[in-house]
Amino acid sequence: MKNTFWVCYLMLLCISFKGFSQNDKRNIVNLKLNDENNHFGVSYLEDNKIVFTSNLLTKRGKQEFLNGTPLVTLYQGEIDPDGEINNVSPLPSKLDSDAFNMSAAAFYTTDKKYMVITTNVYNTTRDANLSQKASKLRMEIGEYVEGVGWTNFKVPSFCNPRSSYGHPAISPDGKFMYFVSTMRGTLGGTDIFRVAINENNVFGKPENLGPKVNTRKKELFPFIGKDNALYFSSNRPKGKGQLDIYKCDILEDGTFSEAQLLDDPINSRFDDYSFMLNDNLESGYFSSARPKGKGGDDLYYFFSN
Repeated sequence: MKNTFWVCYLMLLCISFKGFSQNDKRNIVNLKLNDENNHFGVSYLEDNKIVFTSNLLTKRGKQEFLNGTPLVTLYQGEIDPDGEINNVSPLPSKLDSDAFNMSAAAFYTTDKKYMVITTNVYNTTRDANLSQKASKLRMEIGEYVEGVGWTNFKVPSFCNPRSSYGHPAISPDGKFMYFVSTMRGTLGGTDIFRVAINENNVFGKPENLGPKVNTRKKELFPFIGKDNALYFSSNRPKGKGQLDIYKCDILEDGTFSEAQLLDDPINSRFDDYSFMLNDNLESGYFSSARPKGKGGDDLYYFFSN
């Protein structure tokens, strides 16, 4: 796994219509935008617009670093009929210059657009000791202001600065935010939690998704599909490689089925993560460090025959 992802990695029924089936034959395509840098954390903004994470670059196209760690930031692009991401540009936003983005998810109310992001912030004060300087993930929610971009970012009220919070995902109905955390009650290195999004963006109490989803290892990058299922990555035993992508159906009572390991070619013997399923339930994206990539962790587009 490349350095950028290690920053995050080490810190840390079914319903009547057809869902993402293990029996369908999948084809995968390494996207043209991939290069020697890392690409991951893909999420829809709206319509055919998408946001993803990649290395922050200097004007000369070299990677930016902070305390020896490569910085990453958010980019936006447009999806074409072949699944390629074109017209890529930095996501317009106003953030703390000492923070860098790891992943993002957008959600909308009747009058505003909001985005929740993961940032990774170092304590750079002169009197900070070594342990205080270690990075922690935190989530921040911003709103879209025309002519400015994404701004006015604030940390959700339920986030405790002693714990890490990240990898936000919004349920299709907009009622829940899923995320990973090291907060109290965590079974392993990082667990997946969810919190209700009430009126006026007031959050409920976070709940751990429990042992059907979480293990003593790390669970990362949750995503909720239109097939009423939770997809996520984990380094638990009996997988195909290092990080693997799993699926849990969300049952009628809100609980979860046992996690199922996705088949080839989605999973490999290497890190596979950041899964996103399109609304057609037949195509989507994921990131992988598998061989024959273009240098960094690459974004792949998958589709059914």
